[in-house]
Amino acid sequence: MKRIIRLLAKVALLPLGVTISSIAYAQTDTMNAILERLTADIQKLETSCGEDIKKYCSTVTPGDGRILHCMQAHEDKISPRCEYDLNEVALHAQTTTDHLREAVNACRGDIDKFCAKTQPGQGRIAACLAANRTSVSQNCVEAIQKLQGK
Repeated sequence: MKRIIRLLAKVALLPLGVTISSIAYAQTDTMNAILERLTADIQKLETSCGEDIKKYCSTVTPGDGRILHCMQAHEDKISPRCEYDLNEVALHAQTTTDHLREAVNACRGDIDKFCAKTQPGQGRIAACLAANRTSVSQNCVEAIQKLQGK
């Protein structure tokens, strides 16, 4: 259980927008797909863990993974439903993290080749990859599609 909560805390702190905008030539689609899954998982946890959070972590200021760390401190007391959903969300988070890593690795050469002079940030790398979409490697295209859940 501690491993799951640590993973969720790590993913919660992951700068998804920066990572995604650095690799995704279809930034809006990729960002939306990941944000939709993340939002659904957060809503699931709010439903199944809401009472546990109120009971054990009501005095904790949300943000920077503090709620997850509080839940970790009380892991032996949380409800079975909350624990089950934490496991499921952790699996989703791990899969997304793996797909992000795969996309970064698959697109690195394309970024170096086509976007070397592009300043990272605010989706500029994604825009560069989109502008060069017909030349981007098939591995990069496939990794991004996998990240988008296609």
